[in-house]
Amino acid sequence: MKKLLCLALCFVMMISATGCAYKVPNPMQYPDYTFDSPPDTMELRMMAVQAMRDILCIQWCTETEIRYRKSGPVNTKTFVHEPGNTYAGLLYSTANTGIFQFFEYYNTKTGCLEYPGTSDELKLELGSSCADALLWGWSAVCNSITGGFYPVMMVPKNGYLVVGDYTYNQNVQSYNEMPSYAIIDNNPKELIMDAYAKTLPADALVSTPDNHAMMVIEAPVVVYLADGSIDSANSYIMIQDQRAGGTTSFSEVVDGQTIAYSGRISAKYTFDTLYEKDYIPVTAAEFTGEKPYDKASVTVNDPNCSTLEQLRNMTIESNYPLAVVNVISIDANGKESVLARTLFGGASMHGVARTYELSEMDELEHLSPAGGRKIKLEVVVSTGERFYPIEFAI
Repeated sequence: MKKLLCLALCFVMMISATGCAYKVPNPMQYPDYTFDSPPDTMELRMMAVQAMRDILCIQWCTETEIRYRKSGPVNTKTFVHEPGNTYAGLLYSTANTGIFQFFEYYNTKTGCLEYPGTSDELKLELGSSCADALLWGWSAVCNSITGGFYPVMMVPKNGYLVVGDYTYNQNVQSYNEMPSYAIIDNNPKELIMDAYAKTLPADALVSTPDNHAMMVIEAPVVVYLADGSIDSANSYIMIQDQRAGGTTSFSEVVDGQTIAYSGRISAKYTFDTLYEKDYIPVTAAEFTGEKPYDKASVTVNDPNCSTLEQLRNMTIESNYPLAVVNVISIDANGKESVLARTLFGGASMHGVARTYELSEMDELEHLSPAGGRKIKLEVVVSTGERFYPIEFAI
């Protein structure tokens, strides 16, 4: 609970210090989104906000030039990341991976991104889109969501809940059948305004025409007119979001050093602006108390694995989205090295695939026994927990 109180205090200081630059650790240390005691719904919300905030604010540098081509849905643009500069936030990409995949190539001593491949490979492995940065934040504390925003997939079977009392056709099977502007058009404006007023930290605002998803970071400021209706021009919501604008659009100077962000850690939207852009608010069951919080767990089908063949035939299952699976070699001196690695993104992140078969790891096909070492399986899930379900000597 002490960790949660500290987190809440830091969060309040972070979002209420008007005009103050948000200083993140440089370098950031490996985050942990677990709880010391059963959390209430507001603690879950605060942790989800922090998890997405980490995605937006992790500071990093590079020792070699990185040319990164944005793979977003609107247009194509190349961003150049140069040695000597400080960047913050995961790269914008439809790779749709979260912070734990980024940490596989992030030096926590220097803050440098040490990716061994090429820039073209990088855009396929690391980074998040606007929607997936939000969903990775959600996945740190909830596992009820089983589908993604593409761009607004609010189909009931995927686990999303309406904020407020607006209605929509619950028989649709695809977001193409239910764009957000159709929901806006088919509901009284007063219902949508009331929905905005009922948002809480960690709720999502999503729009099909704007092709964007944002996370609410604090309770809205709601102003009422004399007749009791909402003053939509002066009521507003504060959000954070990953942006396709790249690392040149948002920057701040901290201690004389310019930090370039790939997202916004705080931005203000009036109810009028949200309505004009056809944003609708949605949330997850854990944030409302409709589904209790579950602790993360990982199981394997053969915990007594003792051979490489058994390893290749192993299946991993988790109740949370898988982030990284590493097969690690430990030599006689205790030195560890990664023999095979899989980063999970895209559909895997949303719970469509929380089961993984190690036979999909190409590196394992060419792995041969070598005396005097151990094999360890490491599984990282979206809460930040690392599980080591097996270890055996060969």
